[in-house]
Amino acid sequence: MSTPTSAMRRVRLIAALTLFLGLLGFGQQAFAAASPVPAPVPAPVSAPSFALSLDDTTLTPGQNGALSVTFTNRQTGPVTFLYTTLVASEAGSPIAGARREFTGCTGASWCEVAPMTVRFNLVSPTVPIAPGESRTVTLPYHFTADSDCTIGARMDFRIYYFYYEYGSNGTYQGSEFPDPPVVSSLVCPTAP
Repeated sequence: MSTPTSAMRRVRLIAALTLFLGLLGFGQQAFAAASPVPAPVPAPVSAPSFALSLDDTTLTPGQNGALSVTFTNRQTGPVTFLYTTLVASEAGSPIAGARREFTGCTGASWCEVAPMTVRFNLVSPTVPIAPGESRTVTLPYHFTADSDCTIGARMDFRIYYFYYEYGSNGTYQGSEFPDPPVVSSLVCPTAP
């Protein structure tokens, strides 16, 4: 009994597909074996890396306040390099008549201060930050003495950008906006 032509075509097609898929599978295995295994990607950090706090949430014109910025290493390896940009911005709508500025930086190994921005490194040349360990930088700031205290000016602080290196070759970068915001308000001096 002879096999119909259509059935033979299907058998040939199935055999050809099986052979093709088998060769394709073997080719992928050979290619995969020749490729280096990529390094595992570190899981994102779930808890904030930075905590921001103020010594006083209200300031009169010219009065100095201090912002403390504490970095905590939440990785499994030591942080060997940390670059941070912190920004003070006008909370709410910009209001003319009040100038805000940072006036210094203590506790950082390197610091660059501009009126509304501070860039700093909390590691080099000091020792790395071990897992779970924290390090704090203090940033004095004020509303200038010529600021108008009647206009309700405020400023809020946030980590605009940070980048750090940890462990043997891990890196992490991001930004953090405190919730609730860390805000300092300009008020008029109280009458004696």
